Amino acid sequence: MNLSVGMIGCGLMGRKRAAALGDDHVVGAYDLRLDAAEALVGEFGGTACATLDDLLALKPDVVVVATSHDQLAPNSVAALEAGSHVLVEKPAGIGVADVDRIAAAAQAAGKVAKVGFNHRFHPAIAQAIETARSGRFGDVLFLRGRYGHGGRPGYDREWRADPKTGGGGEMTDQGMHLLDLSHWLLGELPLHSALLRTSFWDMPVEDNAAILLGVPGDHRAPWATLHVTWTEWKNMFSMEITCRTGKLVVEGLQGSYGPQKLTVYAMKPEMGPPDREVFEFDPVDVSWAAEWDSVRAAIASGEPAADLDSVRYCWELIEQAYAANGYPTPGGDA
Repeated sequence: MNLSVGMIGCGLMGRKRAAALGDDHVVGAYDLRLDAAEALVGEFGGTACATLDDLLALKPDVVVVATSHDQLAPNSVAALEAGSHVLVEKPAGIGVADVDRIAAAAQAAGKVAKVGFNHRFHPAIAQAIETARSGRFGDVLFLRGRYGHGGRPGYDREWRADPKTGGGGEMTDQGMHLLDLSHWLLGELPLHSALLRTSFWDMPVEDNAAILLGVPGDHRAPWATLHVTWTEWKNMFSMEITCRTGKLVVEGLQGSYGPQKLTVYAMKPEMGPPDREVFEFDPVDVSWAAEWDSVRAAIASGEPAADLDSVRYCWELIEQAYAANGYPTPGGDA
């Protein structure tokens, strides 16, 4: 069955989501800027709606919510209460309380709420985590992730730089993706420590975060170290998974982050230089379409909103890191 889709937020992310719908179709779009909604439906079809109520009156099967962070939860809850399933962009709101609001609304409505963690659907990342979890190389020892870009002129004056609309800085942006990937692979590791800095941009949120996850005192337990930055002047993504007898390295995310590649290093019995196998992937970013397929599958099966569990865990850690480093926390003083 083809799904009818309503779009809330018609900027870059909304347009990426609309382009990934395949055989499903946009029935309507709403944005605070009516011209943005008109531009989206001009390309993808449907009706440009002047109000949120006008969009929800169209009764879309699914609503995609791709707004500034402060509007993600209110719009998601409204869509769920109106009887639609929801795909909400990460970080699904500002703080744990917003995630809980969405979860409660989804349960009450008997609808699926999925979170937009498209990085899980990049083929190199998916293959690396599948291989690590397969046991081929034994237990996972640790995960190392690095992710960053350099912003653009005026970045410190955009909505992401305001804790009232963004909820935080780089940790809620690219950091959320790395935390989700760590959660997917290693489960709910506690926050061991975090160092946050505003190293370059003139703004009240962090532009760099170094995060260490792991259980203190358990000398054999897996752990993770993550660094996200808005001062990476050449865009980069790197994820390394070290197992007992092998290592998996993902580099690139297509586009400005460079071609995506997975390198698998297999230890020899005598150790020394490992065997190496390299997997390269199509330059087209397939993560958006693959994630939409997962949304369709979740709706068909009515599966629980496991994505909300992950984003809630991420927000718990982020709130702890902000409090420990003297940055505004959701619900606190900005």
